[in-house]
Amino acid sequence: RNSLSSESVRLLLSLKEATTFTLFATPNNENIAILNSLLKRFQYHQPLINIKIINPDLSPDLLREYDIRQDGVIIIEYQQKTEKVAAVSEHNISNALQRLLRQNERWIVFLEGHGERHPFGDANHDISTFSAKLASKGFIVESLNLTRTPEIPSNTSVLVIASPQTDYLSGEVALIQHYVKQGGHLLWLTEPSKDNNLSALAEQLEIEFLPGVIVDPNSQLLGLNRVDYTIINDYPPHPITNRITSLSIFPQATAIAAQVAENQASDANNKWQTEDILLSQYQSWNETGELKERITVGDQSDETQGPLSLAIGLQRDIELEAKSITQRLIVIGDGDFLSNQFLGNGANAELGLNIMNWLSHDDSLISIQAKAAPDVDLELSDTTKVIMAIGFLIALPLLLLLIGLRIWVVRKNK
Repeated sequence: RNSLSSESVRLLLSLKEATTFTLFATPNNENIAILNSLLKRFQYHQPLINIKIINPDLSPDLLREYDIRQDGVIIIEYQQKTEKVAAVSEHNISNALQRLLRQNERWIVFLEGHGERHPFGDANHDISTFSAKLASKGFIVESLNLTRTPEIPSNTSVLVIASPQTDYLSGEVALIQHYVKQGGHLLWLTEPSKDNNLSALAEQLEIEFLPGVIVDPNSQLLGLNRVDYTIINDYPPHPITNRITSLSIFPQATAIAAQVAENQASDANNKWQTEDILLSQYQSWNETGELKERITVGDQSDETQGPLSLAIGLQRDIELEAKSITQRLIVIGDGDFLSNQFLGNGANAELGLNIMNWLSHDDSLISIQAKAAPDVDLELSDTTKVIMAIGFLIALPLLLLLIGLRIWVVRKNK
């Protein structure tokens, strides 16, 4: 590819100061021209970039300083911070720039101990793949068990409740509520019919969960045999979704609604501003009966016709220690979309990263997801490999031998 993606170009425009790309490559490196050409494409879109090419054989002190152990490594320097890119590509350079653009450390803390989706687990329901993507963008991912460490660290950028399966203890709920009261940013992923003793938190956020699971008949139009998979391809206006152009998939989601407060207190701490971030389609509804045979909206008394909200964003301006901050929270009625099993579907990964950037107030990095180069690898099945091996190693040489033998016989008989 001879040009940068639009995402990389927008990322470059976020650079406000001089940035140095230093390529450590020996003169006989066969890729030096390709690497230099790639760096110049970045420089073309951002004149603040300065490119240096250093022969590592002549600069052993720099090799030690940057811990360079191979030929063709790039060091990027920005605002007295450095990032090393060993496997050089547009994707990896853009990821390094994102890490440099984050002004402070961003700690994403996942609660554990109640069957939550684990940030480092490899099971289908876990979210280690998403955690790896967060780390590549400069986030620091950690897990926290409140029964062992009954305190949420003060440097937590975003606290994540990721689909717990068992109830939180009342003391744990109190810690979470205190974190929210003090202005902490929160991502709450929940599942249908799961209260987890968090009703007090829902009341604090002035939200409620509708019963049942969202049914989306449109999912069958896309070849899915699951009406309880919600497909979203039309997003409400919001910084998180404004640049998303692909559909996203939410298996077995629950609907969320903002409550109308009975008593609108004058206290600014009680004034949540809520926005729908994800809405199901008009034909959807929350099915509260069994998902079998023929189901229709309204066959149960507590069912509601769509569109239904799958995700609600909450904001409020609060004063803490004579300092005004904007607190952000997101509640989503599904956690499967970020799981190892479903993250690769549609825009699920982009949506998840946008959510984290918004919650951590890195708005300028929203939807700047460096696109990986098109897949040029050829994957063959074992059967195909055997057939090709037999063809090239046995059949083809035998055919050539027979052709040669025939030519020899014809010439001999002339």
